Amino acid sequence: MTTIKSSEAATTKSHKEYFGPFLPEFREHAHLLVYWGYEGARRKIQQPENDQDKEESITGFLAVAIEDRLDAFDRNDWCKYYSVHDNPPVETEGRSGKYRLQADLIIKSTSEGGPQYVFEAKRLKKNGHPVSVYTGSEGMGCFISGKYASRYDEAGMLGYVQSDCLAEWKDKVKRKIDQDTTNLRLITCSQRDEQVICAFPLEWVSKHGRNSVMRPITIYHILLDCCVE
Repeated sequence: MTTIKSSEAATTKSHKEYFGPFLPEFREHAHLLVYWGYEGARRKIQQPENDQDKEESITGFLAVAIEDRLDAFDRNDWCKYYSVHDNPPVETEGRSGKYRLQADLIIKSTSEGGPQYVFEAKRLKKNGHPVSVYTGSEGMGCFISGKYASRYDEAGMLGYVQSDCLAEWKDKVKRKIDQDTTNLRLITCSQRDEQVICAFPLEWVSKHGRNSVMRPITIYHILLDCCVE
């Protein structure tokens, strides 16, 4: 019987936990589902009587609309391989039961390994919801610290824009990321625009070192117009 040394066991465990790069199709499908969810939920999101001002409400509207699309009779064939999860508990070292952390939105594939595209969402509003919350420890920091998506090389941030226009907030967020030199949010290369699907023309990407793992993480930033009509 071969005995595995502790260092070898740790390496094996780490290798098992790391999923590897996502296929472009998985990234595209996750983006499409978010867009379809937004289109399906936009009317509710932009009506004040639906309490759209709350982050949890918006995420809930998105998740329900995505699930409706996944269950639709005329759905795309690939939809049968996906599920959506709204505020699911995430297993994190040192936390269990009701103390587990909760990611905002997860698109999960039933393909080999069951990869998950994890999205964290933050409101962006002139009064009370600044860029620093989006880029901070409870926003982007959830990925950079390794609390969320530690198995993966990429994840997504959703900005629920509730004042001004998307382009203005994009500029503000990008400037904040470039200017912030704290260890929590070290950027490893220049931010770049990347249009995964045509429905999100303002999308961009930032890449960051992580405190808890050797691999950096690439964050795809998607801004959604959630202003009340």
